[in-house]
Amino acid sequence: MVGEEIYPHYSVFCGKDDFGIFGKEDSSGETVFIQKVSPEAKTAFRLAKILNENKVSVHHAKDVLKDLLLEPLL
Repeated sequence: MVGEEIYPHYSVFCGKDDFGIFGKEDSSGETVFIQKVSPEAKTAFRLAKILNENKVSVHHAKDVLKDLLLEPLL
């Protein structure tokens, strides 16, 4: 996929007690479904915005979120 442009899009969904993120790669149709990202909508929307602005592939979205959430603890 070197040199190819990717077009991921992430959106926030509301679960039973928390918010998650759904992502889809427009060119390939691949998706990622990340449950229980945060109990706060504001945090989930902020994380989805980071993924969208940086065009994070659906393959790396979970790792990027994990790094973002763990960074303050290190």
